[in-house]
Amino acid sequence: MNKKKPYFLRRIIAYLIDLIIVLLLAGIISTIFVNNDNYKKESNKIMELTKSYTEGTITKEEYTKEFDTANYYLTKDSIGVTVINTCIAIIYYVILCYFCGGVTLGKYIMKLRIIGANDKKLNIGHFLLRSLFVNLILSNLASIILVLTLNKDIFIKVYPRVSNTLTIFLLVTLIFTMYREDGRGLHDIIANTKIISTKEDKKEDINQAKIIDANVINEKKTKNKNSKKKDVNK
Repeated sequence: MNKKKPYFLRRIIAYLIDLIIVLLLAGIISTIFVNNDNYKKESNKIMELTKSYTEGTITKEEYTKEFDTANYYLTKDSIGVTVINTCIAIIYYVILCYFCGGVTLGKYIMKLRIIGANDKKLNIGHFLLRSLFVNLILSNLASIILVLTLNKDIFIKVYPRVSNTLTIFLLVTLIFTMYREDGRGLHDIIANTKIISTKEDKKEDINQAKIIDANVINEKKTKNKNSKKKDVNK
């Protein structure tokens, strides 16, 4: 059975569906349990800085300096939200996906499934390793660790490099998914997983069932002919 290269567009749609679900859940829970006053304050400050820069009232150097400082405090004040986002992502992409046999809601809708690259059974570690790189888990963990362990000046220097590295990884993964024959991204290669199209598999199963039925019918016809020949010879 050919389980290679599910449609790229279906994978993108499934990814977006899952991302929207996770962000909505995290947003609802964060609104209930986390005080977002400081977060909103820093967010508004960044918006005002961006507006001032686009209107030309501040220079690029002033904008960069103020933005980096505001982004540091924004990251620091939003640790609670980031922790909730990370927990929801792990529950959804790792735990639920594992117990649902490699299917998220987005993949279910788009008829896709995660399986082992060598058709071997996956454990929960495979799903965790796969999700670290493309489902915001690693980037969230990085921001939490860096903002808690580094002072403002070092954070401003280090965090953009980490963020850019993860962004490049996502872009390379996207390119791999588009152009590799088996459709596997870097995250699939690292986790030893691949995506199959359950829609295509069902069609192939039906075709195989038809072939088997046809073979059974032919065998019965052959047996009947042979039995008739034996009767004639008698």
